[in-house]
Amino acid sequence: MGKKLEGNGRWESSRMMLPEHKDRINQHYEQKNKQTKPELTEEEQQELYGRLRSSMLHTLQARITVFKEYGNRQINGVVDWINPRTHLIKVDIGADWELIDFKDVLKVELDTPGY
Repeated sequence: MGKKLEGNGRWESSRMMLPEHKDRINQHYEQKNKQTKPELTEEEQQELYGRLRSSMLHTLQARITVFKEYGNRQINGVVDWINPRTHLIKVDIGADWELIDFKDVLKVELDTPGY
């Protein structure tokens, strides 16, 4: 009882936040920052695919921008393979690798002039 009456008096112990309140606050901030995916034309998709293929065939370093609902992500690496059936792209990012779904690719920049 003694601790409850220290500092701010009897309200000292009511600074606690319930897990439900924390979850709701987090959901609010997530919804606030949520973005919609831009639609790419078929021509833009073909251009992206061509750049990914060039990275794979010529082992060129690529900067790939991937769509995420709460902020796009940039991946730097060399495309290892592209699976045309599943539309998955394996990117070698140094000591590790990452799988990307082609439908989430927004932009591809190659580290070579002319691309």
